[in-house]
Amino acid sequence: MSAALDATPSMIDRIRHDLVGLKMPRALEALDHVVRRLEHGELSALEAIDILLSEELTLRENSRIKTALRMGRLATIKTLAGFDFTFQPSLDRDRIFTLAQLGFVDRHEAVHFLGLRIPTKPASDSNQSPATHSDFIPAGVPI
Repeated sequence: MSAALDATPSMIDRIRHDLVGLKMPRALEALDHVVRRLEHGELSALEAIDILLSEELTLRENSRIKTALRMGRLATIKTLAGFDFTFQPSLDRDRIFTLAQLGFVDRHEAVHFLGLRIPTKPASDSNQSPATHSDFIPAGVPI
């Protein structure tokens, strides 16, 4: 099998050219490694094709998700592990971590978060009317 692949470097070049034409950069990157495994008899031809296509599909799916998140303008995910409790000393660190474990759910208890009310729409936008009482929601502690 190795001799057949070594004897046809032009076939590998054609495959590379086709992968470039099809805009499949990840499959192009993985091609040499897959061909090497194919030469050593570690893969069948169908497995090699499957690996190349899976690599490309994974790259495209990750790119699609990244683009959708960027276009959705979603905020970065923040966790309690990254919260600076020294910046907000009025928060009881132990209480916050206890609430984050959600033990109150198992005990069938209700939790009420009290705090300032914050507007849900900015009053500075000239196209919108100023915020009214119905535009306010109670502030809570993010858990």
